[in-house]
Amino acid sequence: MRRWLSDAADALERHQEELNTLNVFPVADADTGTNLAITVRAGAQAGEMVNTTLVGELFEICGRHCLEEAKGNSGTLFAVILSGFADPLREESRLTAFGLARALEHARTRVSGALHDPVEGTILSFIDDITRAAGAWEDAEDSNKNLCTMLEHLVGVGNKSVRRTNAQLEILRDTGWVDAGALGMLIIFDVLAHTVRGEDYPGGEARPYAELLTPQDAEPQRAKERSAASSAAGSSEADDGGVEFMCSIDLDALSAAQVRHELSEIGDSVIMSAVSQNEGEKIRWKVHVHVREAAEAMAVLSPHGKPLGITTEPLTAEDK
Repeated sequence: MRRWLSDAADALERHQEELNTLNVFPVADADTGTNLAITVRAGAQAGEMVNTTLVGELFEICGRHCLEEAKGNSGTLFAVILSGFADPLREESRLTAFGLARALEHARTRVSGALHDPVEGTILSFIDDITRAAGAWEDAEDSNKNLCTMLEHLVGVGNKSVRRTNAQLEILRDTGWVDAGALGMLIIFDVLAHTVRGEDYPGGEARPYAELLTPQDAEPQRAKERSAASSAAGSSEADDGGVEFMCSIDLDALSAAQVRHELSEIGDSVIMSAVSQNEGEKIRWKVHVHVREAAEAMAVLSPHGKPLGITTEPLTAEDK
């Protein structure tokens, strides 16, 4: 599992520019590949420092570190997924097909709970599809061979799922493009399949989804999709560009619900996920939102606590 995270980070770094080029949702800011690579690398680095023989404990610590260091929508959602893997595998010393199915189901629940406004044709759809496929896997044998066979099947399901994002996501319809975040997740799980088989990931260019990474007429199409994405985003982001605001904050359950609601009223792409339980009733939350100005998010958060680790990124690729 440590090797998987490290190899997945390598693969994403290798393909980050292709994923960045494909990035048009929720905003065409050309950073999906970079955000995924940075976040997965954070998890891999944490894994190297963790001395444990339990898969769930490894995922819990790596997932927490990913959440603290997560970048962007895609990175935050991967961190939520990895954290979601932890509880069902807490006492397991190795990954099995049945364990992976349970971990995926728990991760899907975490992702659905973290998103304020889930959208089909994104990472969420990818996780939904492979989770259903894993749940329908009939062979509960705990052998590594069965896990390998199951993962090969899930990669095939994931490949079809990514291709469907072209029809599911309105911005992508009739373009031949697919969602960058979903494709990044496919790479991550394909690396897992290769790692479990004891094989090196050969790169996306050697896999059945190679053409998805390099769509024809990329530059003209990118310009078209940028325009469509800006129009779909609404006047607040289209006119002023806006910023992606991220931080951590300690909140009790009632305050967290109120913050989520207030952020959804002033911004888009709201993601809130629990990072860790603090003393008393408060939980540390990772917060992600797109707003016109960082001050708007701060005005919502500050009355409830002190935002920590604040990062902001412009929501236009030209400013990066």
